Amino acid sequence: MLLLLRMMMMMMMMMMMMSGSQEVVVQPEEVQDLSPASSWLMFLNNANKEASKRTPKGPPGPQGSILPEQQQVKLADVTSKTCVQCERPPRVPASFLGRLPRAVNVPRRSLQELSGFRQASLYQRGQSFNASYGRFTAPLHAFYQLSANLLLQSGDRVLMRPRDNVRAAICLNSLCQSNLSIESVMGVANVRGAFRIFLTGTFFLQQAGEYVSIFVDNNTGSAVRVLPDSFFSGILLGA
Repeated sequence: MLLLLRMMMMMMMMMMMMSGSQEVVVQPEEVQDLSPASSWLMFLNNANKEASKRTPKGPPGPQGSILPEQQQVKLADVTSKTCVQCERPPRVPASFLGRLPRAVNVPRRSLQELSGFRQASLYQRGQSFNASYGRFTAPLHAFYQLSANLLLQSGDRVLMRPRDNVRAAICLNSLCQSNLSIESVMGVANVRGAFRIFLTGTFFLQQAGEYVSIFVDNNTGSAVRVLPDSFFSGILLGA
C-alpha cells in the first residue's frame, strides 16, 4: 500500500513539472503519515486544478433562436406547397377570330351585316361564334373585348359627294340605332384606293344569349367592297 502511494505522489509531481507550475517538494515522512483517503482527495484536487489551467473558460457565445414547434410546421407547409396556377396558362372560356375569305359588296345607301367569315381554329375557345352569320353569342353575362379590322374600297368616284361616308359598327342584337355600339365613321370623298376602319372596345353583355355582329353603313352613291382578310375577334375578359 505504501508503495502505491509513493508511485501516485511521483506521478503528481511529474504532471506539475510538465505543466510549468511551481515545484512542490514532498518529504518522505509526510507521505508516510498520509492515509489512503487523504492521498486520493489530494490527487483529485490537483487534477481539477490542472484541468482548469489547460482549458480556460472564454466569454459565452451568442445564443441561437429556436422557432416554436407550431411555427416550424407552418414554415414546412409553405415550402412544400407548389403554385398550381403557375404550372398552366389561365383558362379562356370563350374567344374567337373570324376572317373574310372573299370580298363582300355593300350596296349604295344601305346598311348590311357582315357574314361569311372563316373561323381560325387556333383562337377558338367554345362554340359561341357563328362564322356563317358573323355573330358571337355570349355564353354568360360578362365583359368581352371585341375588335374588328375592316379593309374597304369604294366604287365610282364620279358619284361621290363631300358628305359621303362609310360607317362601321359592332352592334348588340342587330340594333345599332337603339343599343350602345362600337363605331367609327370614315369620309370617302377624298379617299384614294382602299381604306381601313378599325374598331375596338369592351362590351358588357348582361344576359347569356345576347349576340354582337358587324354592320357596315354605306352612305355613298356607289357600292363599297369589304376586302378579304378583314377580321372580327373577341375574348371573354371576366364576369
